[in-house]
Amino acid sequence: MTSPEEDFQALTHRILSRFTAQDRSYLTSLLNNIVLFIRRRRGEKLSTEEQLYPAHPLFAHHTHPGGPEAAETLEFRLRLIDQYQPSDVQYITDILTLECPASPKKFSNRKALIVKEINDNPRIPKSKLAEKLGISSRVLSKELQELGQNYAFQVITNVDIGRFRLLNKTVTFRLKSTKHAEQLEELFRHPSGFFRILQLDRSMIQGGLVFRIPNQPDALRLFEQRIRWLQDLFFIECHLSEIQGIYYFLSLTNFDPDQNSFTFDSEIVSEAPFSFARHQSAFPQLKGFEYSQPIWFDYADFVLANTLFARGVMGRPRFKQRLLEQFGIKMSLKTMWKRLQRLREAAAAFPRVDLKIPGFDEYLTYEVLCSPTARGTLRNIATFLPYVQFFSTDTGCILNVQRPVHASSLTGQLLRTIHREPGVSDVNLLRHQWRLFSQSPIADVRMWDVENQRWLVQEGDI
Repeated sequence: MTSPEEDFQALTHRILSRFTAQDRSYLTSLLNNIVLFIRRRRGEKLSTEEQLYPAHPLFAHHTHPGGPEAAETLEFRLRLIDQYQPSDVQYITDILTLECPASPKKFSNRKALIVKEINDNPRIPKSKLAEKLGISSRVLSKELQELGQNYAFQVITNVDIGRFRLLNKTVTFRLKSTKHAEQLEELFRHPSGFFRILQLDRSMIQGGLVFRIPNQPDALRLFEQRIRWLQDLFFIECHLSEIQGIYYFLSLTNFDPDQNSFTFDSEIVSEAPFSFARHQSAFPQLKGFEYSQPIWFDYADFVLANTLFARGVMGRPRFKQRLLEQFGIKMSLKTMWKRLQRLREAAAAFPRVDLKIPGFDEYLTYEVLCSPTARGTLRNIATFLPYVQFFSTDTGCILNVQRPVHASSLTGQLLRTIHREPGVSDVNLLRHQWRLFSQSPIADVRMWDVENQRWLVQEGDI
């Protein structure tokens, strides 16, 4: 019989075998730390050598505070990575370190300035950024590497799905029992079609689903049938909404490099943020867009749009070429460059910065059911926090925020006041990182009918 230790060795070997030597070197340390943590939480006795295994910058097996539930979640994610074989090292790192406290390493003034400049202009070339900061390209590369390792810093692409005749539908729910949570996980562990994300919070009772479905009557009919079936089988209650736009806000203005943390105006937060917001003449603007009208597109457009502003491995032209070849598309670098330019001009996607804010320990998701007026005020209030993802919906909004370690009650204080605001009917909280897995949207392109410019949808696709 295979021992648990041998089982983990085989699992990590399969994951690492898909990467280059450089990526393997980085991932080996992370995976070994996680496996050692899981084994310790299972009650296994580690050898002296294993106990002294060096910590990874984002995960130290001997000091990580998580308990048995954290170990179970990490093992679950390792097996999903093994099953679905994602090829992006940063994606794997993010998935495996979502619950880890933000790195205690110093977030220097220079790192803060680099993040600010890239946030202001995510398309800025590295050479121009280095020149603007007055540092060498070598120093900049080292800083960016440390930001990626310690704070999961990256520039990601948000696609305007309206351009591609798609809708984002979300379902927040309350399950009948934790047993139903396990069954729901099993159902979406081998998804097909237009499923995107399953989230479960720590109660294993509340959660959310995201579908990216064709904006067509046949798809909408199948989606409604699917939700009714899920409701009958799993949910005590559920709420359906449609995401109409995506925005985000990032500001390092209140970051104190000496304290390596942020400062907040406690009076605004604890007293009356809505009242304060109504009396301000101007607020910082969130970046983002409302989903817009469709464009004509083919397989290549859809695939390239999802990597339009990618950096690192996914940003390399040769990588994009190989990605296109997986869908039977052979394209010269010159032709591909022209396609990418056309997609930029059509505003098919926009770039945004993503990172773990220093001194913040976990992601929280708030779904707010409210009037358009209250939603507008909430967009302004979002700028009180250093980093917020804001989704505009047909029933209100959804906010993804990061909770500060040193002021853990701040997000609760801020959002508890929302309940008392006229125009707000309900607020749901999810610690969405506790159970989280998703499916890449790129594979959906096989269901696109280029000639008729419509999605081919059959029962079982949604």
